[in-house]
Amino acid sequence: MEETKQETLHSSDQDSNMLTASNTTHLNTQHADNATVGSSNPASSVTSVIKSDSSTAGISEDGSYLLSSTRVRIRSSELRKPATIKPAVFQYQKQSNSQSKHYADFEPLGIVGRERETAQLKACLGRILAKDEDRQQSENKKEIVLIGGLSGTGKTRLACALENDVSRHPKGMFVHGKFDMNTSNEPYSGVSRTFNELCRKIKNSKAELVCLVQSGISQHLGNNTDMLVHLVPELKDLINDTFHESSAIDIGTDEIDNKLERLRFAFRVLMRAISTTFSPLVILFDDLQWSDISSLQILDFLISDTQNENPFMIIGCYRSEEADENSLLYNKIVSLREKADKYNFQMTEMMIQSFSTQDIQEVIRTVLPCSNDKDKVGLAALCLKRTFGNPFFLMEFLKMLHHEGLLEHHAPKKTWTWDLAEIEAATMSTANVAVMLQGHLTKLSHQQQALLQCAAYLGSSFSETTIDLIWTTYGRRLVETRIEKTHFLLEAIVKEDILEKCYDNQYRWVHDRLQEAALSLAGERRETFQLDIGRTLYYGLDKKEVEDELFAIVDLINNGNVLQLAEFASANLKAAEKARDLSAFESAKGYAIHGIDLLADNKWSENRPLTLSLYIIAAEMELLLGNVAAADQYSSEVLCRTDLSPMDVLPLKMAKASTIGSVDLKFGEAMDQYFVMLKELGCRLTWTRGLVPVQALTKLMRTVKRVKAKPKSFYETMVPIDDVKQKAIASVVSRMVYFSYIAGDLSMNLLCTCFLVNSTLEFGVNEYSAKCFAALANVVTLALHDFETATTFNMIALSMLEKFRGMHSSETTFLAYAPGLVWVKRIEDCSEPMRDAVEEGMKMGDTEFAIWNLFSHVITLPYSIGKPISSIIDECPRILLQCEDVSQAAHSMAVKVMWQMLYNLQQSSCNHNPADLEGEIFSSAQDNEINPLHLSFVHLAQGELSFFNADYEATAMWALQVGERYTKLLPNYFPSMIETFHRAVALYAATIRTKKRKYRVEAKRLAKKIEKWAAAGNPNAQYYNFFLAAEQLGLDKKFDAAEEKYEAAIDMATREGHLHHQGLLNERYSDFFLRRSMKKESVFFLKEAIRHYTEWGAAWKVESLESRL
Repeated sequence: MEETKQETLHSSDQDSNMLTASNTTHLNTQHADNATVGSSNPASSVTSVIKSDSSTAGISEDGSYLLSSTRVRIRSSELRKPATIKPAVFQYQKQSNSQSKHYADFEPLGIVGRERETAQLKACLGRILAKDEDRQQSENKKEIVLIGGLSGTGKTRLACALENDVSRHPKGMFVHGKFDMNTSNEPYSGVSRTFNELCRKIKNSKAELVCLVQSGISQHLGNNTDMLVHLVPELKDLINDTFHESSAIDIGTDEIDNKLERLRFAFRVLMRAISTTFSPLVILFDDLQWSDISSLQILDFLISDTQNENPFMIIGCYRSEEADENSLLYNKIVSLREKADKYNFQMTEMMIQSFSTQDIQEVIRTVLPCSNDKDKVGLAALCLKRTFGNPFFLMEFLKMLHHEGLLEHHAPKKTWTWDLAEIEAATMSTANVAVMLQGHLTKLSHQQQALLQCAAYLGSSFSETTIDLIWTTYGRRLVETRIEKTHFLLEAIVKEDILEKCYDNQYRWVHDRLQEAALSLAGERRETFQLDIGRTLYYGLDKKEVEDELFAIVDLINNGNVLQLAEFASANLKAAEKARDLSAFESAKGYAIHGIDLLADNKWSENRPLTLSLYIIAAEMELLLGNVAAADQYSSEVLCRTDLSPMDVLPLKMAKASTIGSVDLKFGEAMDQYFVMLKELGCRLTWTRGLVPVQALTKLMRTVKRVKAKPKSFYETMVPIDDVKQKAIASVVSRMVYFSYIAGDLSMNLLCTCFLVNSTLEFGVNEYSAKCFAALANVVTLALHDFETATTFNMIALSMLEKFRGMHSSETTFLAYAPGLVWVKRIEDCSEPMRDAVEEGMKMGDTEFAIWNLFSHVITLPYSIGKPISSIIDECPRILLQCEDVSQAAHSMAVKVMWQMLYNLQQSSCNHNPADLEGEIFSSAQDNEINPLHLSFVHLAQGELSFFNADYEATAMWALQVGERYTKLLPNYFPSMIETFHRAVALYAATIRTKKRKYRVEAKRLAKKIEKWAAAGNPNAQYYNFFLAAEQLGLDKKFDAAEEKYEAAIDMATREGHLHHQGLLNERYSDFFLRRSMKKESVFFLKEAIRHYTEWGAAWKVESLESRL
């Protein structure tokens, strides 16, 4: 009944089955999950000599071999103990040349079956190969294909079927990487192996292609390749010839939580460089069920990179039985499904089924040709019962029948015969292929088995050098006789189709099931195996090799260190530090905790530095993972000690204060803790908190005077700070700058900023120096209205970025330009530096200010200078996606607000008042956000819609109501220029129409303000000033002088190409002539206004003006 049930279960979906086969007697397994037969170099044929009174053999359900089904029985428990196996039971001897003539070699036939799945894969490949002009608009350029199925169903072979198709293209690249069962907890393990293989293949490509990849990497990553080289050592050799150290001095230490963003950017740049050069590019990640969370993040980063417009395909194979709803892989698959449409990639999922009876018949027909169809059908049915239709099990079952003499070859007829009843009597069903394979391995020599046991712990692939080190060091303890040479043992094992030799003396398992079987041979010695192998590698490899394989080595040691040997606590610290630097926080925590567990009871007295480092990393990682209680546990053990200095415990205190401020949102309490830290470090920022406002203003004046007094040569020759204590104090004060700003304590913020500037002047440049100079420049503009001094501060800040690395360059650039230099330079001239700061910010993990630079460069800056609305709207979806990609909620909301405003300006009709900030993208009526930053953008958008889509009197009333609210919410940000200008225009228009004094007074006040901007040298305010002067002259009935100013303003706006203001100025000039009953001139300038508004894209405004013609 059970066999019938299994046959029914596995006999469906005939078209989805596959076999790679050949037509000789040698049965051979290939790579992972292969259902294949054949080899270009088949092993010598063998025959079994069964020393028993029966010649038949089988495998029972518990994995034991059966001879005549009852007489000789060796259980699987015995197979796991090589020393107890009696060699007399099974002996396989190489045949003589005369015998081997009966066994002709196979010639590979390629893929057979799985037609539907193969067609699906080729369709995916076809989509990434399609030319842009042939590609449908809805088609995506990136493909991810996930192939699931039980172990042994041929997932890998199906995926690898694309390699030939890819290789036909001159620039095609197919790479096969693999995760390993032994390294499922190792961060980035499979990704590292895959990209190492990819780099090796690239190095062996044509020179011109290699140069293109090198150029792409060095251009965008520059000195930021170190993090990638830690994960992909082969990358260093690839870029070594083109990599040049920057002359800039590195003084910054990037924050821990920025490292993941840096890694995201680095991998994306690498992928962009490769996919730009190689096409089609197909990367296969095998055995995803063993992937770690960090590796899955990288896959997500690559496929969801909206800035990579190059086509490529990622294929992932996984065992479906090991990917349930609680697994990391399952949840990542669900996440990718949800992301596919938004992030513009195509996702294809395939589930591979086992063979049906018809498929097995096709296998038998191909590899065991016989003249009797009835025999073929009978054997196929029996194979289905014995193997449940699993292709890999099937191949192993047939191989076993062949080895046991149950399949007979007739050379003259080139056919095979068998006795079905004899096979059925001698065999039993087994779903445990590992035990079947283990039985095969136990027939190897004792030394071959021992070598395989060692190799099984090295992963899916390994070098001859590494296994030789282990074998020569540790192998003599596994065998009683003198050990054979590694090379000869490997050659013999390769002939048995257990391992296969690759490039550069690298070896890999033919199938991961063989690796699993080899692991099981160790039995109870498995733990000590891992410790001994790990210890051999840790002490036997050179420093670089240990660093490259650190995670794998430490995992082996930890898994086998049942005696808790304290000597390996330092190894865990190294692994924890490396994992932390690679943003693998969960792994870093695990290594740190494991290292702590290895420490002796007297750890603080015997090895305080090691103990302190492990506790600090454990606490930091727990905090980053959101485990506050666990972090407190590790922190408390350190902070309660009285024998540690303030510098020793500072990292933990900083982390704790940051949690209080960022997580608990208790800004005041966080500031109190920072004050305590400063006191412990011997620094007193202020004598009393009540005097901070007065002290801040005094400090500002003194700091400005001190900065201006320094000669230019002083700033040109500044050096990094070398006082460790002062560097620590600067780090504490920098956090106070942040939390005081968030808390709205601007006086404290100013005091802290002045402190850091003075620290720079006295002790040298620290990583916060540049942004503090830029921030202080904004204060000088706001408080002192001294644009010249502010410019000096900003130029000092920017000069630091050129000389030093790691100085929060994206933030500094934003502060220097968006609210700074834009007041003394043309807005257009500030665009390029802000654009460059986007990539620099992404590179250094500062996504917050990278996106603010991007937002300003692509949306607010083009709007401020009147670029066509449609061109800005076209960029909004991309920018919004980038905001969401890096989880910047405030930026996302700002994009939505501006996008809705632009959309409403562009529409000629809508279902609501066109002057209202309402629509499908954003609705101010449903907006409950109270964040000042958010409110500033809502305020700006509402004012702009009212100005262009409502009458001027309504806008003037709005202007009186809101006053300087926008400037207060977002001081100095450059859109405040046009916001102030538009309020002034509306107020003058309302004054002319209504003659009301309240409008006139406010209009003149704003005009005076803009006049000061212009007088201070603001090039953007020059035609604003001319135009407002013209409006005032018109009110005063000084028409000739007014015309002169109008003409000058229009001429300047035209030269600048500011379409919105060309339309606005011509519209108001038309109204000027209309008031004087000069209809012809009025109509002329009204038409000019319509023309410019049309070119700008303000449809509602155009319709409104056309109705006046």
